[in-house]
Formats: sequence, C-alpha cells, structure tokens
Amino acid sequence: MRSMDRAREACEKHLPHLYDELADVPPTTLESPGGPALDAFRRAGGPGLLIPTTYGGSGVSAVDAARITRALGALSPSLGVASAMHNFSVAGLVALVGSAGASGLEWMLIEGIARDRLLVASGFAEGRTGSGILESAVTARRAENGYVVNGSKKPCSLSRSMDLLTASVALTGDDGSTQLGVALIPAGSPGISRNPFWGTPVLAGAESDELVLRDVLVAEELMLRPQVELGSGLDTLQTVGFVWFELLVTSAYTGAVGGLAERAIRAGRGSAGDRAALVIGMEAAAALTENVAGAIDSGTVGNDELGAALTARYAVQDLLVDLADRSAELLGGLAFVTSPEVGQLLAVSRALAFHPPSRLSAAQALLDHHDGAPLRVR
Repeated sequence: MRSMDRAREACEKHLPHLYDELADVPPTTLESPGGPALDAFRRAGGPGLLIPTTYGGSGVSAVDAARITRALGALSPSLGVASAMHNFSVAGLVALVGSAGASGLEWMLIEGIARDRLLVASGFAEGRTGSGILESAVTARRAENGYVVNGSKKPCSLSRSMDLLTASVALTGDDGSTQLGVALIPAGSPGISRNPFWGTPVLAGAESDELVLRDVLVAEELMLRPQVELGSGLDTLQTVGFVWFELLVTSAYTGAVGGLAERAIRAGRGSAGDRAALVIGMEAAAALTENVAGAIDSGTVGNDELGAALTARYAVQDLLVDLADRSAELLGGLAFVTSPEVGQLLAVSRALAFHPPSRLSAAQALLDHHDGAPLRVR
C-alpha cells in the first residue's frame, strides 16, 4: 500500500537501517517487556527526530513524523506507542523554547536529548475515572531548594527505559491556590520507583507500568509554569502538546493495523473488492492523520487545529476497528489459531479508544466546537 510504502521510506531516510534491523526480530520478542526495539530506536537517533537541527536533532516535519510513527507501529505496536509518547513530550519542550513561559533551560534540555539520545517519558493525561485529564494526581510543594513532588503516574510508557520524565503536577501556593506545573525529572532522581501495572500482553513492550514519586526534589528551574489554571482549559503550549499527541498516537495504531491489512492483502484471499476495501480504508486513515500533520507544518497550531486533530482521531479510531476485523476475516481461522499475532493486533486495533480524551468525554465539546465555540478539553 502506498501509505505504508511512504511510511517505510520516511523511516529509512531519518532512522537508517532501523526498519530492516527490527523486521528480522520475531514480533513476540518486540512486544515483550525488555525487548530490543527501544534500544534500537535510541541507537538509530530516534530521540532527536523532532528536535530542530539547530539543537542537534533531525528536525523532521510533522508529516514525516506521522509516517515514521506509522512505520514503527507496523514493526511493533509497542514501539509505535512508546515513540509517540517520547516524541509528543519532546514536541512540547521544543514549543517552550522562545515562549513566554520559558525558563531559559529548555534549549539545553532538548540539545542534551538529541546529543545523548535520551528517552523522555510522559506523565500527562492520566484520564482517571471521574477526573479531567488536566487534573494531575501528582502534587508539588515549595521547598528550600525547589519543589518536593509526590504522587504516581499509571500507566506511564517508557517507565523503565526513560532518561527523563515530563510530568504535570498540581502546584499548591502559600495561599492554598492550585495551578498547573510541568516538572522535568531525571530518571535517576532519588525517590522514583516503579511498580508493575500493565497486566495484558498487548502493547507490553511499551513499558507502561506505574511510576511512583516519593518526596522527589525538583530544582526551581526544572519546574515550568504554563499560563493556565487547573480546570480552566488549555494554554497555547498545552494545545500544541495535545495536537502532537493525537497525531502521533493515531499514527502508531494506524501503522499497527496497516501491517495486518498488508498481510491480508498478500495472502490473496477473498475477492478483489474485499482487498481493495482494505487499501481504501488504510489510505483514508493515513490521509486523515497527514492532514493534521500538514496543519502543524504550516506553522499554525491552535484551538481549531486541536478540533481537527480530535475529529480525525475519532474517525480513524472507527476505521481501524473495521479494517482489523476485515483483515482478520480474510486471513481466516487458521491464521488466528496458529499464531498470536492476529489476535494481538485485533486487540491493538481497539486500544486507540482508550487514550485520552475519550470520545464520550469530548462529545459535547466537539459538538459545541463545530457549532462555532472554542474547543475546551477537560
């Protein structure tokens, strides 16, 4: 399929030899905790994909980032998701450089990420039952040398391979008021521990366990303060982060299902119409995500682009379930029972629905937005 061919070409261009290296590894190995995929991504220069060349990164476009993520998702859904979490976190740091809320250290951080090939975990958007995705379960209080941070993030992808954690925190002021902060926490900081959390073999290679923070000291300069009150909506930097998140995570799952669809097409089963339906659906899903990427590359990312990103994500969400079902049916029962891959990819095709914000929670906001109101994500 052309969309998957373009994805592999972008991956080879910006991460040379990574695709071929991992294509020879059994899928069950790639999808297991401790597999070789994340280390291979690091060695290939993956951590610096979205960092501008000025700071030592690859400076890839959003369109190429979507295509690379699609290729990685086809190789290993776990790697696709984990790379999406890293890259959207880095995109947020890049957006901070030169912004009104910058501390002056962001450029050194992103330079270090590119130079040392550091993996960045995301502690945002927990999506806890009964809470908004901007309401953090991690708190921070001022201390003599910065802030003391407590709480946990679960699930937290890259929990074991990360070098740096970016986490949303609830900053409590002396007057009792609470505002949103973003803590940048080195993985080796005292007080960080990890607990098993991910109980399914599906996407287990993304290392999405619980990250526990107990009295972790964060230096003053590593606590960023976006200009937004908790529960009031999104500032510009958060909007940029959300648009990147929706683009990349959607691309990862599109790649995973694309790999299954390609397998079904190669098998040659069913009618030409059956196989053409897979091509049509995949090309539509890829086009929807690349349309969002094109908006990012145009240099304008705001509330309207967030609305477009969410609309595309929910449309692709439905397409992927249908495509996976059709692909599995064409492959037949023997393919399903003789290998775990088909069953796992069927499960993966549903997982996009579990990322925040859920369609149910965003439904009214999307209705209001498409009626002319600003989009408010909670």
